[in-house]
Amino acid sequence: MKQLNILVVDDKKVIGDFFILTMGYYGHHITVVHDLEHTLEAVKQHEFDIAFMDVMMPDHDGVEVLKEVRAITPELPVVMMSGYSMDEKRKQAGLLGAVECLKKPFEVDDIRRVVKETIGQEI
Repeated sequence: MKQLNILVVDDKKVIGDFFILTMGYYGHHITVVHDLEHTLEAVKQHEFDIAFMDVMMPDHDGVEVLKEVRAITPELPVVMMSGYSMDEKRKQAGLLGAVECLKKPFEVDDIRRVVKETIGQEI
């Protein structure tokens, strides 16, 4: 099994910790960032296999962050995450190529499913 490089963009520390504990356990490398500046820096400096991005952050709209990420790395599979019902944001994210929008709270099996469906790898 290939070690994945996974980017997690969320202002909530608990979400980053969840990915580190669950996906890190399987040997995957998790990079957690909490704002636009660090997100753009990360995608410029590292090659990620998949990214999980929050739709709503205090200082940034996740769809706007997705637009900027797409400009840097258009091929990166991006999964949006939201704790809110945000059909319009999901639609906008889908138009920008987001592969899915996970509703928070989600389970490890949800992440495993979306990774398998998106990049074809079991985790």
